Amino acid sequence: MNQLTLSAPLSSLGFGAYQIGRSLAPKYARYGSPMPTLENVEQLLHRVLDLGITLIDTARAYGSSEESIGTCLHSRRDKYNLSTKVGETFDGNESHFDFTKTGMRQSVEQSLRMLQTECVDILLLHAPPDDVTVLQRSDAVEMMRLFKDEGKARLIGFSGKTIEAQRDAMQWADVMMVEYSASNVSNENIIRQANDQGILVLLKKVLNSGHLPIDEAMDFLTKRSPIRQMLDCTIIGTSRIESLEENANRFKALEQ
Repeated sequence: MNQLTLSAPLSSLGFGAYQIGRSLAPKYARYGSPMPTLENVEQLLHRVLDLGITLIDTARAYGSSEESIGTCLHSRRDKYNLSTKVGETFDGNESHFDFTKTGMRQSVEQSLRMLQTECVDILLLHAPPDDVTVLQRSDAVEMMRLFKDEGKARLIGFSGKTIEAQRDAMQWADVMMVEYSASNVSNENIIRQANDQGILVLLKKVLNSGHLPIDEAMDFLTKRSPIRQMLDCTIIGTSRIESLEENANRFKALEQ
């Protein structure tokens, strides 16, 4: 993948913005943690960029996350790569999926307004558990290609669940967001295939929703994983500056 397509050089560590916009679900280790204030979010986001982290990943389904990013970072838009997702939304209580042409267009246009930008660097299809059905029996792929053609996204890709759907998505995706960690290596061959095809690989859930010790997780990704050279960007989220700085320092130290 030619990274010149992106707004900024891609850092090996990315910031996941779920926790700045939506309360953690029961599956997360920090379930019940209070939401940060907008002032705290602004300090955190600027610290992300100051640490040299150049990918911020959000989604329509991440509550107020997109709006906070747009409010806090619109003046520094050329300093980082912005990734968001389409297909899933959150109404404050539960998620809803809509892969119709009308629903997806409304979602993307809302994202761009909230993020205060005309174009995101990466737009990912935010697939539900029945991701194969979405790819094969909805308007999703057609609309993703159209959004790229219209200049709403520099790159398009897929954040899915199943092996079958991920293989299918590599027919059109520039980017694959893949679950991979010391406790889950089931997508290792998917990552190999994506790398062979020149597809950008973003890692999600590398801490197993906070249940995997960060030192163990990062040591695996940077030292022990047999495909560590194929991992373009590892996305880790937090709502605390202290954790952000610790993550960045650990990652940098282990990479050396």
